[in-house]
Amino acid sequence: MRIILASSSPRRAEILKKIGIDFDVIPSRINEEFDEGDFGEVVENLAKRKAKEVFERTFDERIVIGADTIVVLNGEIFGKPNGFEDARNFLKALSGKSHEVYTGVAFVWNSGEYSFHEKTVVKFRELPDELVEKYVRSGSPMDKAGGYGIQDLGAVFVEKIEGDFYNVMGLPIGKVWEFLFKKGWWR
Repeated sequence: MRIILASSSPRRAEILKKIGIDFDVIPSRINEEFDEGDFGEVVENLAKRKAKEVFERTFDERIVIGADTIVVLNGEIFGKPNGFEDARNFLKALSGKSHEVYTGVAFVWNSGEYSFHEKTVVKFRELPDELVEKYVRSGSPMDKAGGYGIQDLGAVFVEKIEGDFYNVMGLPIGKVWEFLFKKGWWR
């Protein structure tokens, strides 16, 4: 079975490689707009749209994995920042507070589809302005929900985490593996 990751995220690819999955990367072409509603459903629906769009452009026996991640603080969605000022504002808003990270994952294959979402709570320590500036100037926040990566310098922002670490990186790999294993698609 050919496995396709419908994402250009290098972090999602890195996570899949950690568990020995052979896959191709074919990024989705859909616009990442968020619907209204339950945050878990929002990311799950976007992940489904991504997986379906790539599935429709590909052929043969295959399974497409779509994923999307958002950060939520006080009911407000923080997607990817639209520039340095946006990233700076995200990090200052998250400083010293707890927020939720939601990742939706969808699988689409020739005879079906399945999706789920995962939620992780992350508590940031108070971030000094000079740390925020250094991080923003590095360019790292630009392609990450909430404007930070837990796997890079953004790791020092985190005081505590409740839930799946890999969910914060963008792919709750334990649940992904479990689904692929149960279907006989992980070898």
